[in-house]
Amino acid sequence: MIDPGLVGVISILVTTVIAVITMVRSARDSRDRSRPYVTVKFVEAMASSRMYFVVENFGQSAAYNVTIEFDSSLSSAEPNRNNYGSYIRRMYQGPGLTFGPGDSRRSLYRNMLDEHRRKGEVVAPDRLTGTIRYFGPDRRKQYCESIVLDLTGLRYRVDTTRSDRDIEQRLKRIGDRIGQLRRLEKRGVEALEELASSFHD
Repeated sequence: MIDPGLVGVISILVTTVIAVITMVRSARDSRDRSRPYVTVKFVEAMASSRMYFVVENFGQSAAYNVTIEFDSSLSSAEPNRNNYGSYIRRMYQGPGLTFGPGDSRRSLYRNMLDEHRRKGEVVAPDRLTGTIRYFGPDRRKQYCESIVLDLTGLRYRVDTTRSDRDIEQRLKRIGDRIGQLRRLEKRGVEALEELASSFHD
């Protein structure tokens, strides 16, 4: 026969273990929700066909000492006006930057169209890889993540735009429609006036 006292002790131990596990998970979830989340991406300015390298903190707390170690494909030359990649490498190699919640930093990466490039411009690579590192608010835990960005899909994208003639035709159709609505409105007013006069008679 099982000793009731032993059953009680086991029950208490199981309850305690479950409570500890719950507390640990809760603390971990709380840290994950409040930690910084720094991401990198390419963003194109459609009007100028310029591609920008954007670093942004989507987390709920500040990210400290943000550094990015790029692979060898990004220029490691001395920064100059014709080499945007060299500026980006130098900016993020250290000392690290601080990004508050929602903060972002945008840097010109390259001109996508040949005719928009400077004479002698060093063209940054289509594919960019590296490692981003940063610390949370306590300055003790360092987050380290690999980054992989690729311009291939954007480079061969085809954009379609309407000609001025198409815009003129659309505006004309809108104008015609407005004219029709005004005529209908006038007829409605005339019908109401006629109905009102018949009541007076």
